[in-house]
Amino acid sequence: MSKQPGWLATIQREAEVRSGLVLYGNTRDLFWAGTGGDYVSLPALLTKQLKQFTIRASWDQVDGLRFANDDERGRWDRARQSIAAKPGAGTPYDIGDDTPEGLATTGIQIQLQELIAQYRIVLSKGCERPLLILDWSHLLVTQPAHPDQAERTWIQQLGKALVGERYQRIDSDRLRGSGLVVVVSANLGAVPPTIYQGEPRIRLVSVPAPSRDDRRAFFDRHADDLHVEVPRGAPASLKGHAPSPRQSKVESLAESSDQLTTADLRQIVALSRSVKPALRTDRLLNLYRFGDQRSPWEELSEERLSEVDSSLKARVIGQDAAVTHVATMILRAWLGLAGLQHSARRSKPKGTLFFVGPTGVGKTELAKACAAFLFGDESACIRFDMSEFNHEHSDQRLVGAPPGYVGFEEGGQLTNAVRERPFSVLLFDEIEKAHGRVLDKFLQILEDGRLTDGRGETAWFSETVIIFTSNIGAADAPKEAAGERDYERYFRSAVESHFVQKLGRPELLNRLGDNIVVFQPIHDDGMRRDILRKKLSPLSEHLRERWGVGLEVSEEVTSKLILEARVDHGGRGLLNSVERQLLNPLARFLFLHHAKLRQGRFVVVRLVDSSIEFELRDV
Repeated sequence: MSKQPGWLATIQREAEVRSGLVLYGNTRDLFWAGTGGDYVSLPALLTKQLKQFTIRASWDQVDGLRFANDDERGRWDRARQSIAAKPGAGTPYDIGDDTPEGLATTGIQIQLQELIAQYRIVLSKGCERPLLILDWSHLLVTQPAHPDQAERTWIQQLGKALVGERYQRIDSDRLRGSGLVVVVSANLGAVPPTIYQGEPRIRLVSVPAPSRDDRRAFFDRHADDLHVEVPRGAPASLKGHAPSPRQSKVESLAESSDQLTTADLRQIVALSRSVKPALRTDRLLNLYRFGDQRSPWEELSEERLSEVDSSLKARVIGQDAAVTHVATMILRAWLGLAGLQHSARRSKPKGTLFFVGPTGVGKTELAKACAAFLFGDESACIRFDMSEFNHEHSDQRLVGAPPGYVGFEEGGQLTNAVRERPFSVLLFDEIEKAHGRVLDKFLQILEDGRLTDGRGETAWFSETVIIFTSNIGAADAPKEAAGERDYERYFRSAVESHFVQKLGRPELLNRLGDNIVVFQPIHDDGMRRDILRKKLSPLSEHLRERWGVGLEVSEEVTSKLILEARVDHGGRGLLNSVERQLLNPLARFLFLHHAKLRQGRFVVVRLVDSSIEFELRDV
């Protein structure tokens, strides 16, 4: 038999002490009734568990007032009618003597103000101990911080019911407990704070998603209905025995379904029965979460992975150590080893990297190359310019505004992007420019692999690669004479100083671990020449596609472009030199000779008396 959840034990304890409880969080879920395969709503669970109350009732605007049984409904009615005739007691509802059997389960339509008035009447009798559950309370008030007049009226009535009569005795009978009002809301922000703030008679209780033990118990109860492929190589149990196929699939799903509700788990079981052939547990969860049962990670063949180093080096020149680090991350993720040093859940992102170094050395290019290699498309690299998130409340742009604020229904830029492309590389460029409050969001992403937006929907990062880039320390970096080890040591120290001393967030630095990748400056002329040739390729391709003409650039011109490019700006310095010395004058030349551009001709770029000149030639 599974252990009682801690939050439910808290409710049972506080029900003997408080006059009101506000339950929020996972309140719309299903809860195991304790026998067989029966699951109930939260109000039904509370009614079942809190049997010390003599009258147990729940109310919402649609179904009205419902009682646990006909006997308790009768007790409510008798207690209410005994005082109903008194002035100010409110108008009772008339159920008549010919009430059909079972009406207690059909619900009685009654307005909230009248219901609270009747609750106060029943409570004042003393001989009854009523439990009143107000369900779907997050839909009762339009603006919780600024309720209208009608809403303020019932809020005040509820407050008076919770506070009690003007004269109260404290004796052994009263200490045994009185009535209880339970406000059930999907989120605390939708409950008027005036109800509970500064009120010791009310206790807030968060209802969490099912724990690992809860999920294991669920899948164990329904293991016979699960049609999944048993994971290979499942670990041995604590007693040293290999687990049975049933235990393997139960443990695997319990580990991988963190933060899913019981309603989610039920739908996963149903999904497993509808998919043929049976899927592995991780593929089943991917199908449920992302709508795609096969991850692009699994499409990578061993042959393609054996070329990962050379493939990345073809795009990023002069950064062999950084390329090796990224290639190792890809191999580790493909083998399913990502995050295992922290947890067996594999809920963390596939990889987390922090690229640091001077400008123009290939940080962004390597991120794009990684996306192209993994997912076959550079557009799978989703870039966020963190200089746009330098204000305290910029985090709302990532996850969306809280409920009640303008635009909250649109969600956040980051969470929406991950839902649309769960298999992607997330590039957070110039992360040092983001506000510290924005950085706090990454703590949960890097630790749990998930983030909840303003609408309450969860985005999963377990199939993404997260890359941060930064120029921290680049302005004071050692010059060319410094060795690679000194250079790397300097940048690592600069990153540590930034997060620990300047931002005061060492916990984020700890999440990065040994994944800080230092990019070396590019001083070698040979490498700079290779980079320049690579940067000229798009220009040559464009001329061939647009007009059918070729491009020839002499070695003297190449040398001039390299010589006049700023070395400390890396690849961007070369691009600036190409734009200034080559593209601008070439644009004028092509415009003047536009009529002569045709298939088979070449634009020849040569150096004449230290000046770059252009000539149009035939083959």
